[in-house]
Amino acid sequence: MKKLILFPFFIFLSCFLFEEDEKGKDEQNTNLTLSLHSAGVTTVNLTVSPEDSLAEFTFELTRDDSTVQTLLLQSDTLMKDTGLNPNTSYTYKGYWLNGTERIGESEPLTVSTMDTTSHNFTWEIDTIGEYGSYLKDVWIVDENNIWTVGNIETDSGWYNLAKWDGTNWNLELVGNVGSILYSIFYFNENDVWVTTFGLPQHWDGNEWTLYHIQQMGLNVSAGFDSWGTSSNNMYFVGYNGGIVHYDGNEFVKIESGTDIHLTDIWGFTSDSGENVWVCGWDLTTGQSIVLTLIEGQWQLVYERYSSGNGNSIDLNIYAPSVNAIWTNNKFDYLLVGGGMGLFTMDKYIAHDYEYIDLVEELGYFSFPYKIFGLDINDIFIAGEYGAIFHYNGLRWNYNNTLFSEEIRPRSIHVSNTNIVITGHYRLGIFTNAFVIRGYR
Repeated sequence: MKKLILFPFFIFLSCFLFEEDEKGKDEQNTNLTLSLHSAGVTTVNLTVSPEDSLAEFTFELTRDDSTVQTLLLQSDTLMKDTGLNPNTSYTYKGYWLNGTERIGESEPLTVSTMDTTSHNFTWEIDTIGEYGSYLKDVWIVDENNIWTVGNIETDSGWYNLAKWDGTNWNLELVGNVGSILYSIFYFNENDVWVTTFGLPQHWDGNEWTLYHIQQMGLNVSAGFDSWGTSSNNMYFVGYNGGIVHYDGNEFVKIESGTDIHLTDIWGFTSDSGENVWVCGWDLTTGQSIVLTLIEGQWQLVYERYSSGNGNSIDLNIYAPSVNAIWTNNKFDYLLVGGGMGLFTMDKYIAHDYEYIDLVEELGYFSFPYKIFGLDINDIFIAGEYGAIFHYNGLRWNYNNTLFSEEIRPRSIHVSNTNIVITGHYRLGIFTNAFVIRGYR
């Protein structure tokens, strides 16, 4: 098995050099601040912020009094230190150098790396509904309050929502019989969004409201997945590149620039604004894409074709499908599930990625279908045939407890104490819905 390297060491810097005489150099303001951007298990990301523009001064970064790097810089700069130990404190300090003389320094900054998380879980499997049932999405509120949506057929009737109360699954119908639900996004008990094939629906604590966006003049079908920061800021993605935004008052179609079916959306907000990504793929053309939202416009950040189309970007990737996308709330890197592995797209390298072949690394064949994590030391993938992959900050682990050629996971959600995977069994031409509950 080859060594898995997720986080290569590198420095991304903005360096603007210009001529200046010695007097000008000596008069430069060399005050600077060293701050933490984010810390991983074996990595630390730091921001160096000079007070004023500088000329050809050299910056020196030390860790526990040992020099990590020296380089020329002028403006705010992100630096990445790797090869560290988990759950360990380090003290960083920055210096401005004039030749070999330290003429300015930052305050010391103590940073603790994250600890690894456990691969160990106990599992319980529930079957919901009869033949023909399947589940598309799930949300954990707590271990005694779990919502899952899809298509649930029973002898007593047809449903599309099931709620776990700690003992039983209670079935409900949202909308009309036959209205299959594809996604759920939960804010609180009185503020929940679900989607059908092309329409969003909202629960306000008293009733469900179906929004007929096509009747609003929007020629779009956006119901495969949803994400938002509040019910005044929701995004819905779906068929033929459809993307719709809701601001609490109206729905607006946002041109995606593609007609590929969009399968997943995820994002977060930061001091710099909103960060949103979507992904999708087309089986006919073999095209896979990742888009990001920049100043209200969707822009392409990743694209490739399968090897059968003559213009392949990656001939070594087994399948064109890109089903899932996820990042932590610092965007240390973006995970994209596709083929039989993952693409890790680092924040600091635009339009670049590293491919992780889960088959080669873990010796198990599976298509990643959904990704969800709590942070970069606690990431889960639900894959075909009951494959559950967990990354603890250092390495990936494959759990084969649930292996079955009939299991087809379709969604995953994680809390501090639980992991829930939903999907269906494929039994010949029939399906049967399941919920897998894992406990740490």
